[in-house]
Amino acid sequence: MESTKNKMEIKLIGSTNNLRTQEDMLKFGQSCGRQCYSEKDFEELYSEPYKSELTEGRLLKSGHHSPFEHINLTFAMKGIPKALAMVLNNERQYATSEKSARYTIMKDMQSEQKELYDKWKGVFQEIISQEYPESKFPGLYVLGSDKKTPLQKLAQENARYVTSVFTPTKMVHTINLRQLKFVMDELRKYDSVCRQKNDGPFKPFESSLWKFLPEFLSQLSEYNIPGLENQTDRHLSMFNFEEKPEHFSDVYSTNYFISFAGLAQAHRHRTISYNMQTPEKDAPYGFFVPKLIRNTGLDRDWIKDLIQLSENGTFPQAQLIKVRERGNIEDFRSKCILRLCGHAQNEIMENTKQTATRYAIHEPEIAGWIAPKCQQDIKCKGACIWGGKMALERLV
Repeated sequence: MESTKNKMEIKLIGSTNNLRTQEDMLKFGQSCGRQCYSEKDFEELYSEPYKSELTEGRLLKSGHHSPFEHINLTFAMKGIPKALAMVLNNERQYATSEKSARYTIMKDMQSEQKELYDKWKGVFQEIISQEYPESKFPGLYVLGSDKKTPLQKLAQENARYVTSVFTPTKMVHTINLRQLKFVMDELRKYDSVCRQKNDGPFKPFESSLWKFLPEFLSQLSEYNIPGLENQTDRHLSMFNFEEKPEHFSDVYSTNYFISFAGLAQAHRHRTISYNMQTPEKDAPYGFFVPKLIRNTGLDRDWIKDLIQLSENGTFPQAQLIKVRERGNIEDFRSKCILRLCGHAQNEIMENTKQTATRYAIHEPEIAGWIAPKCQQDIKCKGACIWGGKMALERLV
C-alpha cells in the first residue's frame, strides 16, 4: 500500500467575480440563467436579489445546470497524489498548472524511491553528457534562470520514472462549479464502491487511491451544491476503459501501452479521450525503458529496480498501462504539432509518432505530419537544442 506523510491542502485562490459563498455562486448562476429568458442586460439581472425559489426551485430541480458552468473556481492543491491529479486532468473542463518533474527535483517520496531517484538522476546525467558532449550540443549545458541546465532537467525527467504515481504533487487547478460537483459525486461513488470491496476483491491501485478520497472530498465540501447532480450517464473518464478494435478515419480509436508518466503528458490534449485499464500490482505489462539505456546493460538494472519497487506495493511511474485513445483527425493534428517536437517528453513523442505512422496507412495526409513543426513551415517560438533534424531521432 502506498503512504505519504504529506498533508493534503486545498485552498480556493480565485473565482469568477470573486464569488466565495454558496449563495453568492447560486445568485450568479441565477443571473446567468435569467439571461436566457429576459430582455434585461446582465448588469440589471445581477442587481436583482437572490431568489431561492427561482434558483433552487426551478434551475436546479429542472436540470437547467449550464448557468453554473460560468462560475470558475481556482484552487491551489498541495499534497495530492499524482494519481488523483491524473483523474482530475483526464476530465475535459479544466485548466491545470502542475509541478513539473522535468523542471523541479522530486523530493516528497519514500526513502527507497528517493535513493533510486538520486541514483538514476546521476546515471542519466552522466550518460547524456557522454552521448551529447558540450562540444557538439552546447545548448544542453547552458544554465537557466533556475540554475539548472537542460541536461540536468532531462536527467530529472527520466529519473522520475522510478517514483510512485502516488507521490504527492502540487498544482493550480481551475474548474467550473458544475463540473466540480460532477467530479465530487463520481469520486464519492468510487469511494463507495471501494468501501464495499474492502471486504472482498480490492485491487491494490484502487486501495491506494481510495484512501486519499475522504480528505480530498472533505476539503471541497463547501462547494457541494445540492441539486446540481449530473443529469446524464457520464462517469469519470479515467476508468471508463473498454478495449475495441482499432479504427482510423476522420475519427479514430487506438489501443496501446504507455507509462503513467506518458499518460499524464497525453492528458494535456483535452479534446482527445483517454481511458485507462485499472493497473494491476506487479506491472504485468512491464515497464517503460528510456531509449537512452536500452540494450546497454543498464536496462537490466533499471528493470530490476522497478520490479523491486513493484513488489513492495509501489506503482512506479514507469509501469506500463493499457490505454484507449479516441479523437478526430483535426485534434490529432494538433497533438502531432505539439508532441512531434524536440521540446516534448521523449516517450510521448515516440508514442505519438507510432500512432501517426499507423494512422497514415489509412489517411495518407498524416504521413506529412510526422515531422517537427519547424519543418512544416510553422514558426516555433521556443529555443531548441536539437533542431528539426534530430527532434524525432534523439535518445532523450
